[in-house]
Amino acid sequence: MLKSQHSVRPLAILSVTLLTVLSAAFAQQDFTMVASPVSPAAVFPGGQAATASINVSALNSMNAVNVDLTCQVTPVQTTGTPTCVISPASVTTPANPSLTITTSSTTPSTLYTVTVTGTDPSGTLPVAVNLTVLSAVPEYTVTITTALTPTSVHAGSTATAVLSVTPINGYTGTVTLSCSTITPTATPAPTCAFNPASVAVTSSAAATSTLTISTTGPKAAAIPHTNIFYAMWLSGLALIALGFGTVENRRNRVLSLSLLCIIAAGVFLPACNTSSTSSTSTTATPKNGYSFTISATDAHSLAPSNGTQTVSLTVN
Repeated sequence: MLKSQHSVRPLAILSVTLLTVLSAAFAQQDFTMVASPVSPAAVFPGGQAATASINVSALNSMNAVNVDLTCQVTPVQTTGTPTCVISPASVTTPANPSLTITTSSTTPSTLYTVTVTGTDPSGTLPVAVNLTVLSAVPEYTVTITTALTPTSVHAGSTATAVLSVTPINGYTGTVTLSCSTITPTATPAPTCAFNPASVAVTSSAAATSTLTISTTGPKAAAIPHTNIFYAMWLSGLALIALGFGTVENRRNRVLSLSLLCIIAAGVFLPACNTSSTSSTSTTATPKNGYSFTISATDAHSLAPSNGTQTVSLTVN
């Protein structure tokens, strides 16, 4: 059953798998038709067209046969039925006309059959060949191929994991990864980053990205800038100068001590009020267990068919 949770519904056209000859009993068959795989194997409504090559050959080495070709897509939708075109529509064997299947933005996602009919206009009994095309929904999955390591860290450390984006049914496109939620909330919260954040997925190979989760470590608080040592140095000089004063003169001693107090007050008090202009945070990521939800989307708003992934990290 096709999925329809995405805002843009994808249509995938898979390789041609069935060839049936319909003719009257014992009627003479003049030619055969064989189809190549449809390429690309998956298309989105209104996106790139899908094509196939039809090989038309005379049967049993007969002379060249003229064949008229038509095609029809079923089921027929109210709106958005895919269209098919064969070029050229009339061929002479041997020939390799091309089949082009085009969708529109309103094409519903379902299974479609393209019937290619070849008719020999010179024969008394026309020969029809039906070509059946199987369609499926293109998908991709996001999986964690290398688990988050380590699972427990101290604040300020990091942990990494490796993710793989794998195509299904011939999916191709660019997938962008993100951490959609981080629970519980915290300040400062752990952060996550992907390298690369967007990966190009081809129809035949998976793509990988490395997830790095970072935490914030504790930082020492800024120590205020003071001139305390400078003030002490000046005070020491004043005391030395005081020692050279006349011992007998008490009045000079008192004046010198008063001058020393004034100098010390003028130096110490402003110095104590001077602080650094480059203060730093002392807050670290709180100790707790954190859960990270990994989401993905592509240019068509198509999310992974296996949903979101979750990794957990403990900060201790």
